[in-house]
Amino acid sequence: MRMTLASLVVGLGVVITIAAGAALYNWGVVADETGISGWNPALWILLFGGVATAVVGTIQIAITAGNARAR
Repeated sequence: MRMTLASLVVGLGVVITIAAGAALYNWGVVADETGISGWNPALWILLFGGVATAVVGTIQIAITAGNARAR
């Protein structure tokens, strides 16, 4: 059960990262066409939050796999 939940956390992190990357790309296109600043801190927070979520899930998988081997 823990491995399934950890895998879902990794999947959630990947989905968030891809969505934030697409949003950053679209924001950059709009910023380039309209001449506004391309800096959008909220999208960068989402991007790094998605990466951090995936890393936490990966660490959970490693801990769960380590506990399963110890038994």
